[in-house]
Amino acid sequence: MGVLRKRYVLSHYLRLRKLGKRWSLKLAEFLDFFYILLRSRLFRFIDFCGVILKFYSKNYHFAKTDLAIISEYWLDSPFAISRRYLKLKLEPDVYQYGETPLLTLEKIAHYAHITERDCVFELGCGTGRCAFWLAHFTGCRVVGIEQIPEFVDFASQLVGKGDILAGKISFIRDDFFNADLSPATAIYCYGSKMDDHQIESLILNLRDTQPGTIIITVSYSLNEIIASSKNRAISREYFPIIAQFDGEFSWGKATVFIQKKLPQYPS
Repeated sequence: MGVLRKRYVLSHYLRLRKLGKRWSLKLAEFLDFFYILLRSRLFRFIDFCGVILKFYSKNYHFAKTDLAIISEYWLDSPFAISRRYLKLKLEPDVYQYGETPLLTLEKIAHYAHITERDCVFELGCGTGRCAFWLAHFTGCRVVGIEQIPEFVDFASQLVGKGDILAGKISFIRDDFFNADLSPATAIYCYGSKMDDHQIESLILNLRDTQPGTIIITVSYSLNEIIASSKNRAISREYFPIIAQFDGEFSWGKATVFIQKKLPQYPS
């Protein structure tokens, strides 16, 4: 076999190997994606069954509202609506939407000691399911802040139909990095896909909240971000952790941090 022929065979062989690796990588990625999708769907089904058994039987008004939300987004899912909105905004990451399972939310409310005396701000409230649950089952006042107009409009319509929630719950279309959070006694931010810069912006906005305000975050603590940040504007902020636990989410387990706002870093 001539030299040129050998080089041709070798280069062709290397191309085939490279192509084979690429296809095996794509297959592995597809299988991983399929597993995550299947796990997420199964988890959401099990969680929904738990919600029916645990909450629907206790509160007819919540059951009616929750089913209205689920049926509204049955064909056009919240994930798809959020993805379209973020594409129009030219966001680099359009897969930011996430939902807190209501069974996990119950644990969050328990560890954070949410009561009827609280005013809870939910940052990025999505369809409003968590906000309605909090209002019905803890009796607290809830303010849901969301940037996607479809979510805010429909959730606000549901509030208008239920006199039982009059004055207890409201939805605002706003960017929670700049919204006024000062009336809150507790703040919940799911935001597990927020990057460090976004979390720093949130911390800056938390400076106007009252000392003693409870801040709830998922998968990161605020002090972790402050300690690793080069932003001097947040260097004196301090949020002691008063409780933490592992919560179940559709994509897996994550640590939920319950923190408290202090006036400044303790001397």
